[in-house]
Amino acid sequence: MLSTESIAADVAAIDRLDVVKTSLKVLRRATGLRIVLVARVTDESWTACAVLDEAGFGLRPGDNLDLSTTY
Repeated sequence: MLSTESIAADVAAIDRLDVVKTSLKVLRRATGLRIVLVARVTDESWTACAVLDEAGFGLRPGDNLDLSTTY
């Protein structure tokens, strides 16, 4: 199992990359989706690392989702 500190460090590292923020905006415009994100997915966990949420879903970087609810 990954440590909370390891996950937090990965989320922070992705947050520092301006290209990620730009890519999320481009993907949102190109697809018409109102929520786009980058997630860290392992066999055990799914963690949002960067989120552009214009749908009001409420998902924020560092949040986890149950693997069975994702695709």
